[in-house]
Amino acid sequence: MSSKPFLCFFFVSLFFSPSRAFSQAGSEPLFTFGVMTDVQYCDCDPAGTRHYRSSLRKLNEAVQTFNEQKVAFVTHLGDFIDHDFRSFDTLTVLVRQLNSPLYQVLGNHDFSVGPDELAKVPATLGMKNRYYSFFRQGWRFIVLDSNDLSTYGNAKGSKNEQASVAYLATLKAQNAPNAQPWNGGLSEKQLQWLKKELASAVRKKEQVIVLSHHPLMPENDRHNIWNDREVRTLLESYPNVFAYFNGHVHQKSHSTHHGIHYVTFKGIVEQEENGFAIVEVYSDRLKINGYATETSRVLQKL
Repeated sequence: MSSKPFLCFFFVSLFFSPSRAFSQAGSEPLFTFGVMTDVQYCDCDPAGTRHYRSSLRKLNEAVQTFNEQKVAFVTHLGDFIDHDFRSFDTLTVLVRQLNSPLYQVLGNHDFSVGPDELAKVPATLGMKNRYYSFFRQGWRFIVLDSNDLSTYGNAKGSKNEQASVAYLATLKAQNAPNAQPWNGGLSEKQLQWLKKELASAVRKKEQVIVLSHHPLMPENDRHNIWNDREVRTLLESYPNVFAYFNGHVHQKSHSTHHGIHYVTFKGIVEQEENGFAIVEVYSDRLKINGYATETSRVLQKL
């Protein structure tokens, strides 16, 4: 008997073996999603590196790309507007063209509106709550409100506003680099909610991506969340937190700390060049495909 039929059978069996099939399945992402941040639009002349009116063109480009690539959803990491509440209406017309859900994150500039308009901001952005979570194929996305404690995101005279003023004063007395009025923090109530979300994700064997406006890294950065060490320590105490995505800084960066990837995305409002990303999600990694000036990266499980 010739050995050729046996060899053909062997290679055919190898090609269609379960391990080969698994490898092929692993080469395709579970899903993809879009990321953009700091559109920060207003009908204003450029100021320094911020080209406010150009944000409309760049947002439209991002929307069309997300639709062409058929992403599962899109996230915007805060500062949708610069300061005028009417700007929300202009931007809403553009994002209504998205063929997928848009998950908004609150930024400090989103609250640069009139006192009587503050409470309307979350609903105007389509948010039922200022912080929340959503799910997709074994991944939990936790959306934080890093303006929860802030001197700008709460009604004047409210308990939260008074507590925020006191907190900022304490940070300034400690000469903390992030003791800046444009930063904010997480309240104790939100921290307790975050703990429950993380514990639930562990029980359900979900991997976690945290979305926020203000960064947690690098350490001692002037743009960081006020209580950055507390929040970072909490996240890093859970083994299933894969990455933390934020905006606010307008400049892209990536670092790792105690098992978590910390990624800052480029602000769309910066310069005339665009910058946004589409993230491919796999079981063991995230592949960030940068468009225009945004950087492409592969984030492996640490």
